[in-house]
Amino acid sequence: MLKGIIVLLLFQFLGECITKLFSLLVPGPVIGMILLLLFLMIRKSSFKSLDNAVFIHLRYLPMLFIPAAMGIITQVDILQKEFWAILISLVFGTIIALFVSAKLMDILTERRGKNEF
Repeated sequence: MLKGIIVLLLFQFLGECITKLFSLLVPGPVIGMILLLLFLMIRKSSFKSLDNAVFIHLRYLPMLFIPAAMGIITQVDILQKEFWAILISLVFGTIIALFVSAKLMDILTERRGKNEF
């Protein structure tokens, strides 16, 4: 499991380095997750210690929503003032995300269908 935690921290560190080096607006951990995804796609599998480390972190994932909920509660006045902008952004963002996900699934299932024959 220690190896898995080290791998997670290494990819987060790489993401932070890339963010600082290129002055990106994307947070370093997001870049690190993308790099980890690419690593696992190239490797075509995971390993047990990484799986264990991820499983332990996933058990406590709901606790990360507590600060966001507190932020919503403490910023009610701003949310009321910007309600329509937030609502429109959420609706259009959801529609765009669904469209992109559906298109990606079409591409991947078509590619998989070609590989089976």
